[in-house]
Amino acid sequence: MLEKENIRLRAVEPEDAELMWDVESDSSQWILNGMSAPLSRQNILDYALSYDADPMSARQIRLIIENKTDKEVVGIADIYDISPSHRHAFVGIYILPSKRRQGLAVKSLGILEDYAFRLLNINHLAARIMAGNGASITLFQKAGYTRRGEIPSWFLCGNESIPLLLYSKILGAD
Repeated sequence: MLEKENIRLRAVEPEDAELMWDVESDSSQWILNGMSAPLSRQNILDYALSYDADPMSARQIRLIIENKTDKEVVGIADIYDISPSHRHAFVGIYILPSKRRQGLAVKSLGILEDYAFRLLNINHLAARIMAGNGASITLFQKAGYTRRGEIPSWFLCGNESIPLLLYSKILGAD
Protein backbone atom coordinates (compact mmCIF):
# COMPACT_ATOMS: atom_id res chain seq x y z
CA MET A 1 0.00 0.00 0.00
CA LEU A 2 2.88 2.40 0.64
CA GLU A 3 4.55 1.98 -2.72
CA LYS A 4 3.90 2.66 -6.35
CA GLU A 5 6.14 2.32 -9.38
CA ASN A 6 9.63 3.33 -8.21
CA ILE A 7 8.63 5.04 -4.92
CA ARG A 8 8.17 3.59 -1.44
CA LEU A 9 7.11 5.34 1.75
CA ARG A 10 8.44 3.67 4.88
CA ALA A 11 8.65 4.20 8.62
CA VAL A 12 11.31 6.41 10.14
CA GLU A 13 14.40 4.49 11.25
CA PRO A 14 17.10 5.75 13.64
CA GLU A 15 19.55 6.02 10.74
CA ASP A 16 17.20 8.63 9.18
CA ALA A 17 17.93 11.05 12.01
CA GLU A 18 20.84 12.73 10.22
CA LEU A 19 18.79 13.34 7.07
CA MET A 20 15.89 14.70 9.11
CA TRP A 21 18.29 16.94 11.00
CA ASP A 22 19.64 18.28 7.69
CA VAL A 23 16.11 19.02 6.48
CA GLU A 24 14.95 20.55 9.77
CA SER A 25 18.17 22.63 10.01
CA ASP A 26 17.57 24.28 6.63
CA SER A 27 16.64 27.73 7.91
CA SER A 28 15.12 28.63 4.52
CA GLN A 29 12.38 26.09 5.35
CA TRP A 30 11.68 27.28 8.89
CA ILE A 31 9.12 29.90 7.96
CA LEU A 32 7.32 27.31 5.82
CA ASN A 33 6.96 24.82 8.65
CA GLY A 34 6.46 27.19 11.57
CA MET A 35 9.87 26.77 13.20
CA SER A 36 11.76 29.65 14.73
CA ALA A 37 14.83 27.82 16.05
CA PRO A 38 16.83 24.77 15.03
CA LEU A 39 16.25 21.35 16.50
CA SER A 40 19.25 19.54 17.89
CA ARG A 41 20.54 16.26 16.51
CA GLN A 42 19.50 14.75 19.83
CA ASN A 43 15.91 16.05 19.38
CA ILE A 44 15.74 14.36 16.00
CA LEU A 45 17.40 11.15 17.19
CA ASP A 46 15.00 10.97 20.15
CA TYR A 47 12.09 11.32 17.71
CA ALA A 48 13.46 8.56 15.48
CA LEU A 49 14.09 6.28 18.45
CA SER A 50 10.64 6.84 19.93
CA TYR A 51 8.76 6.76 16.62
CA ASP A 52 5.07 6.13 17.32
CA ALA A 53 3.69 3.78 14.68
CA ASP A 54 0.08 4.56 15.64
CA PRO A 55 -0.81 7.72 13.74
CA MET A 56 -4.25 7.90 15.30
CA SER A 57 -2.93 8.16 18.86
CA ALA A 58 0.07 10.31 17.87
CA ARG A 59 -2.17 12.41 15.58
CA GLN A 60 0.64 12.41 13.04
CA ILE A 61 2.86 10.19 10.98
CA ARG A 62 6.14 10.88 9.27
CA LEU A 63 7.27 8.62 6.46
CA ILE A 64 10.54 8.51 4.57
CA ILE A 65 10.28 8.59 0.78
CA GLU A 66 12.76 6.33 -0.94
CA ASN A 67 13.55 4.99 -4.38
CA LYS A 68 12.50 1.32 -4.38
CA THR A 69 15.32 0.23 -6.66
CA ASP A 70 18.34 1.45 -4.71
CA LYS A 71 16.64 2.48 -1.42
CA GLU A 72 18.02 6.00 -1.79
CA VAL A 73 16.12 8.46 0.39
CA VAL A 74 14.56 11.23 -1.71
CA GLY A 75 12.31 13.01 0.78
CA ILE A 76 9.94 13.08 3.72
CA ALA A 77 6.14 12.93 3.85
CA ASP A 78 3.99 13.98 6.79
CA ILE A 79 0.35 13.60 7.73
CA TYR A 80 -0.31 15.73 10.80
CA ASP A 81 -3.08 17.23 12.93
CA ILE A 82 -5.05 14.05 12.27
CA SER A 83 -8.63 14.23 13.52
CA PRO A 84 -10.04 10.68 13.69
CA SER A 85 -13.51 11.90 14.63
CA HIS A 86 -13.73 14.40 11.76
CA ARG A 87 -11.67 12.25 9.37
CA HIS A 88 -9.36 15.03 8.21
CA ALA A 89 -5.68 15.92 8.43
CA PHE A 90 -2.97 18.12 6.96
CA VAL A 91 -0.29 16.87 4.63
CA GLY A 92 3.25 17.97 3.80
CA ILE A 93 5.87 16.72 1.34
CA TYR A 94 9.57 17.58 1.26
CA ILE A 95 11.74 16.38 -1.62
CA LEU A 96 15.51 16.79 -1.37
CA PRO A 97 16.70 19.63 -3.63
CA SER A 98 18.79 17.28 -5.81
CA LYS A 99 15.72 15.10 -6.48
CA ARG A 100 13.17 17.79 -7.35
CA ARG A 101 11.44 18.18 -10.72
CA GLN A 102 11.25 14.42 -11.31
CA GLY A 103 7.60 13.90 -10.38
CA LEU A 104 8.51 12.34 -7.02
CA ALA A 105 6.36 14.72 -4.97
CA VAL A 106 3.20 14.03 -6.99
CA LYS A 107 3.77 10.26 -6.84
CA SER A 108 4.51 10.38 -3.10
CA LEU A 109 1.44 12.51 -2.43
CA GLY A 110 -0.71 10.01 -4.34
CA ILE A 111 0.63 7.15 -2.24
CA LEU A 112 0.06 9.17 0.94
CA GLU A 113 -3.53 9.98 -0.05
CA ASP A 114 -4.30 6.32 -0.78
CA TYR A 115 -2.84 5.28 2.58
CA ALA A 116 -4.73 8.02 4.43
CA PHE A 117 -8.03 7.09 2.81
CA ARG A 118 -7.81 3.31 2.78
CA LEU A 119 -6.05 2.64 6.06
CA LEU A 120 -6.44 5.71 8.29
CA ASN A 121 -10.05 6.37 7.23
CA ILE A 122 -9.26 10.02 6.45
CA ASN A 123 -11.50 11.51 3.81
CA HIS A 124 -10.19 15.07 3.59
CA LEU A 125 -6.56 16.22 3.34
CA ALA A 126 -5.45 19.83 3.41
CA ALA A 127 -2.22 21.68 2.82
CA ARG A 128 -1.06 24.95 4.34
CA ILE A 129 1.04 26.86 1.83
CA MET A 130 2.81 30.18 2.12
CA ALA A 131 1.70 32.53 -0.66
CA GLY A 132 4.54 32.78 -3.15
CA ASN A 133 5.62 29.15 -2.72
CA GLY A 134 5.02 28.38 -6.38
CA ALA A 135 6.44 24.85 -6.22
CA SER A 136 4.00 23.78 -3.49
CA ILE A 137 1.05 25.50 -5.13
CA THR A 138 1.84 23.75 -8.42
CA LEU A 139 2.25 20.38 -6.68
CA PHE A 140 -1.08 20.50 -4.89
CA GLN A 141 -2.96 21.87 -7.90
CA LYS A 142 -1.46 19.12 -10.07
CA ALA A 143 -2.58 16.56 -7.47
CA GLY A 144 -6.18 17.80 -7.63
CA TYR A 145 -6.30 20.00 -4.55
CA THR A 146 -8.55 23.07 -4.63
CA ARG A 147 -7.69 26.42 -3.16
CA ARG A 148 -10.18 26.91 -0.33
CA GLY A 149 -9.06 30.16 1.18
CA GLU A 150 -6.44 32.64 2.24
CA ILE A 151 -5.55 34.03 5.64
CA PRO A 152 -3.89 37.42 5.23
CA SER A 153 -0.76 38.42 7.15
CA TRP A 154 -0.25 34.89 8.54
CA PHE A 155 3.53 34.83 8.14
CA LEU A 156 5.88 37.65 9.06
CA CYS A 157 9.22 37.80 7.25
CA GLY A 158 11.00 40.84 8.59
CA ASN A 159 8.56 43.67 7.90
CA GLU A 160 6.70 41.77 5.20
CA SER A 161 3.47 39.94 5.95
CA ILE A 162 2.59 37.00 3.74
CA PRO A 163 -0.76 35.21 3.46
CA LEU A 164 -1.36 31.55 4.20
CA LEU A 165 -3.13 29.66 1.43
CA LEU A 166 -5.30 26.65 2.20
CA TYR A 167 -5.70 23.87 -0.34
CA SER A 168 -7.68 20.70 0.22
CA LYS A 169 -8.88 17.54 -1.46
CA ILE A 170 -11.72 15.20 -0.61
CA LEU A 171 -10.32 11.68 -0.92
CA GLY A 172 -12.16 8.85 -2.61
CA ALA A 173 -14.24 11.28 -4.67
CA ASP A 174 -12.58 10.30 -7.95
